[in-house]
Amino acid sequence: MDPKAQCRETLLTKRRQLSPKFVCEASQKVGLHLFSLEEFNLAERVGFYSSFDNEIETEPLFLKSHALRKEIFYPAVDPKTEEIHFYQVRSLKELKPGYCGILEPAKREHALHDINYLSLIVIPGVAFDSKGNRLGFGKGFYDKLLAGFQGKKVALAYEFQMCDSLPVTKGRDQRVDIIVTEERILRII
Repeated sequence: MDPKAQCRETLLTKRRQLSPKFVCEASQKVGLHLFSLEEFNLAERVGFYSSFDNEIETEPLFLKSHALRKEIFYPAVDPKTEEIHFYQVRSLKELKPGYCGILEPAKREHALHDINYLSLIVIPGVAFDSKGNRLGFGKGFYDKLLAGFQGKKVALAYEFQMCDSLPVTKGRDQRVDIIVTEERILRII
């Protein structure tokens, strides 16, 4: 098994075993850290993701961001092109199960044509390291999306998802700018 697949399998197994109480408490702490970021507070247009399979919970983050009058966008995977497109979401009721059962915008009208319209994208992942490297699910959806993104890339993770170093494919794997865990905020320099 290649190093990426082995790391992915180990951390996903650990994440799936988390208790609902731990997920809730850690997600609340991550949310407090996220909302303390100047970059997040200055961002008018934010891309989120729908949490899935014990990821840091994003529903409360949407609700607070909506109350702060931010424009919020969620991704949907186009299975034909295997690309992510973002759509504006004004209510969580607009999300329906899509690719792999993950909640996505149900209405696919008016996709965001320029990802740089967003000020900041909140990004999921399986593992991260202190250099900002990210290990996702292996399809490269976010790597393709982030290749041309000029705004801030903020990853949400549990502290146990932080690794000393990750295997990286040069020219493909995209780094993040900030990693937020329940224990800290790590700015990548």
